[in-house]
Amino acid sequence: MKVVALFQIYLPYFLPRTPEWSAPENLQLQFEVEGYLVNVHPRKQDEKMFPRPIDEELSQSTLDVASDYIVPIEAPTHTLIQDLCFDRLEAQVYGEVTAPEECMTPETVWKFLGRAVSASNDFLYNCRVAGRNPSISMLSWNYSFDERAYYFSNPYSVTWYSENDGQPLYDEKKQLMHAASVSVRSPERKPVPLDQIVESIRLGIQPNLPASLLINAKERIIAGQLREGVIDLGSACEIAATQYVERKGMSGDAEVKKILANKRGHSFAERNYHSVPTYIEGRSLQADAPSTYSLLEKTYLTRNSLAHSGELTYRDAGTDVAVTRSIVNDFFRACERGVEWIRAL
Repeated sequence: MKVVALFQIYLPYFLPRTPEWSAPENLQLQFEVEGYLVNVHPRKQDEKMFPRPIDEELSQSTLDVASDYIVPIEAPTHTLIQDLCFDRLEAQVYGEVTAPEECMTPETVWKFLGRAVSASNDFLYNCRVAGRNPSISMLSWNYSFDERAYYFSNPYSVTWYSENDGQPLYDEKKQLMHAASVSVRSPERKPVPLDQIVESIRLGIQPNLPASLLINAKERIIAGQLREGVIDLGSACEIAATQYVERKGMSGDAEVKKILANKRGHSFAERNYHSVPTYIEGRSLQADAPSTYSLLEKTYLTRNSLAHSGELTYRDAGTDVAVTRSIVNDFFRACERGVEWIRAL
């Protein structure tokens, strides 16, 4: 059965519209995602923010702001969803289901939502670059490294239609097939012991750069900016390796220079996380943690692919491997372990 999922996705900022955005009667920007058509319609200036009853209902719902950590007095305990919404994108996602009731299953909603988000992000990314405006943020699938799960952080609604006649779909109880959902990142932040902060400030030096880059990478991965996240991961591993050689006083050593200069004969991970530490003190990440070493190597290969061609891929046994979100998550954990390993030497 051919269906259309109509998503209303709400943004925490105003779209960078000009008068031309509202000139066409029905502006539709077409994208192809996973072989399926997705039409993205940026809200016109005179269109309602919450166009349907399900959206009105969504706007009046509240989110409790709970925390297991210490919070100051007079902190808000809840927030109204409409206060988080400043603009809206509409995405029509075309696809197929085996039966109408399949539309309301979480798996189907999640699959169609993924296509809507992908097409909407293509639109927003073009707005961001064309306008040279970093504050135009992407729709984000926030990844919880603790729970190993994804959460879509923008309020949205979905209503299902038949592609054949354009009529809305109803379930067996004659209820309209629609739904709304919202989850936002918690305002709470993991506590940091004061003595660590005071000691860092007292020393008068900047926090460790590889650690900072790993934090930046984690933030980008959480927000779905996978390419930028991989670049940060590669930089963190490279700088940590350089700092290791400097810390050991081996920057001027002829053998170390020879190993590091042999870029054609040996990979980044082999030079920096195997050969050099083996030469200096008989330790190797390849020997201590083979799986971490392998993933770190693939991370840097992907980083090089991005730097040279812009492609989120790495080459393995003569084949280009597309790097997915789950692979990038594995890259992050491996690079975090690799940097910790070399810093501890």
